[in-house]
This record gives sequence, C-alpha cells and structure tokens, in this order.
Amino acid sequence: MPQILFIEGVSGVGKSTMVRALRDKLQKSGKTVQSYEEFNFTNPIDFYATAYVPNQRYHDLLRRHPGQSARIARHSIPAGEAVLVRYRDENAPLFAEPLLRELAEMEFCYKPAQPVPLRKYTDAYQAVWRRFDAGIDGSTEYYLFDGALLHHPINDMMRNNHASPEQAAHHVQNLLQCLTRGSWQVFYLVSDDLESQLSRARQDRRQAPPDQSQIAFWKLRGEYDAYALKHAVLKHQMLNISQLGYDGAFQQIWNAARG
Repeated sequence: MPQILFIEGVSGVGKSTMVRALRDKLQKSGKTVQSYEEFNFTNPIDFYATAYVPNQRYHDLLRRHPGQSARIARHSIPAGEAVLVRYRDENAPLFAEPLLRELAEMEFCYKPAQPVPLRKYTDAYQAVWRRFDAGIDGSTEYYLFDGALLHHPINDMMRNNHASPEQAAHHVQNLLQCLTRGSWQVFYLVSDDLESQLSRARQDRRQAPPDQSQIAFWKLRGEYDAYALKHAVLKHQMLNISQLGYDGAFQQIWNAARG
C-alpha cells in the first residue's frame, strides 16, 4: 500500500527542505516517489493561484473563450459544485488577458476578493482529495506533501473565513477520511523559538522581518494546528527541531516511513 507522508509545521520550520531530502533518499534507495512542495501547481490536493468557478459559470467561461477552452480544461479539476482552474505556475501566467484577470478575481485560497463560504471550501477540497485517492494505483510507493493537510488549508480558513479551531479540525478530519487507498502519516515540525524561526525564514526569502502582528498570527496558527492534531489526526509525530536538530528529525521521519 502506498505511503502518504504529510510534512507540516508553521512557516519557515523547514518543511520544503525535509520533503526534498526525503524524496532524494527514497529515490536513491530505489523507491518510486511523487513529491509536492509549496507553490507546485501540479499538486493534486493543494492549491495556490487557483480559481473557484461554479459549474454554470465554468461552462460560460468555455463558451466565451473558445480559443483557450482546451487550455482551460487542461488546467481544471472538477470539485463538486465548482471547477478549480489553476491560472499561474508560480509567476508564469497560464492564460492570456482578459481571461487571466477574470480567473484571478475568482481566487480560491490566497487573499480572495470574494472568499468561498467555509462549507463550499471544504466540499471542494473533499472532492479533489477523493479524486486523488481514486487515482492511487500502486505504481507510486511514496507521496510526499509539504503543508497540504494543515498549513495551507488552515491558513485559508483562518484568514478568509475566521474559522474556529473546531471548524479547522473538522475540515482536516474530513480530508483524511477521503484517503482509503494509501497509508498516511503526519509529521509536525516545531521550534522552541518561533520568532527567530520566522525571522530567518523571511530573511532567506528576502522579506522584511516579521512584525508583532505576524508573530502573533503564527503563534495562534500553532495553537490551531495543535488542536487539529489532537482532535482530527490520529497518526502523527511532533518533532522538535530545536532539540532533535534537523538531522535527528529527518532520521525519525525516515525510520517511520520505512518501518
């Protein structure tokens, strides 16, 4: 049965680095791996630069843009009451104007102009997670995801929908229940010094140091994550990188993944 590994933690803790290291070591050991880091627009269960297009509006979109209809369909994922359409690959637009602007105005996750109601947000996520699960055929032995279960969805729900910890945990629980064809594990990376962690991460990204409101948000994010882990995620490991070091945390994940 394929292994589905979620590497989680608040911003800057080293999730992407851990995913890359796990991918490389698994591949060197002869395993087949699909790995998805932050901003990977091919990620089948996590989204950025993606439009939420209700079904009727989607059909209208295809009708009004016949020259780009095949391209629209290629970047579309059915999601129940709507279709999710990816419109950027990092900074590279996938469509020409004015279609690109129209899709951006229907942004699903990141600072949407009109946030999708929480029920519809969860319903859309469940639809694409079920689609991913149905496509698991055993040809891939390991799937690695960077922040796809907790990090990005809980960010969206807190910022866009002012969700409670209970609502966030319910969303996470619903997603995990969609996974029936793979064995999943969650590894949550924590640091004893959140402020220094955030400052280093923002420096690496050439961003301004975090202000007090940003630090407060990420502290609250940690509390939401802890609640979701306790109430919705039965199989998880908390790994303190301040105590274990990066290599120690990696070794624990490696042992669990291979065990």
